[in-house]
Amino acid sequence: MADTLICSIELSKTDGVTVKVQNDKGQITQTIVMDGTKMTLTVKGAESSSTMTQDATSFVFEVKGDQQTSTVTQKQDLFSVTSKTFQVDAETVTIKSSKDTTHDAGTTLTVKSGQDTAITSSAKYSVSSTGAMALSSTDAFSATATSDAKLSGLNTTVSASAKLTATGTTEVAVSGMKVGISGDASVEVAAPMTTLGQDMTTVKGTLVKVDATMIKLG
Repeated sequence: MADTLICSIELSKTDGVTVKVQNDKGQITQTIVMDGTKMTLTVKGAESSSTMTQDATSFVFEVKGDQQTSTVTQKQDLFSVTSKTFQVDAETVTIKSSKDTTHDAGTTLTVKSGQDTAITSSAKYSVSSTGAMALSSTDAFSATATSDAKLSGLNTTVSASAKLTATGTTEVAVSGMKVGISGDASVEVAAPMTTLGQDMTTVKGTLVKVDATMIKLG
């Protein structure tokens, strides 16, 4: 047997029309109020309620529980969603703005792609972090610039597990208060013209070999 409902309709010259359906057994009350300027539809249960309010300029949908409240507000120039959790599940998602776009996370921000990922900027692009930053790839990694490129830090280390190559089309400069070049097997310095030393130069080894067509000392 269906629940017995209590239904009422109230007509008022000042308050408008109120339609109420009450289900005492289910502890649910449905109310529609039309007061001449806005229409409010409310479904109230024992622990939560949902309210839809509509007038000529806006639409507001609210779901309120004993702990959390979520709200959707729509106006001619605004669409706003306020909730504890916002979830979109779709095959394809497209978000486009003709002006600024901001993503702001109070704690952790995660961006994940199952396939290729591309980020493109038509102007300046900046990435910064107040903590540690890591860039890694299980495949090839390339960083290029059509203008100057700079890598700096308090201590900077460039290492390769196999071969490390540093080249310059016109000039290569390595400078510092102290510069050390060492090799586990051999070190080779070669050029059509080679200059070593300035004020004091020391060449030492268990065996030192100087081989040249002409040798000039002093």
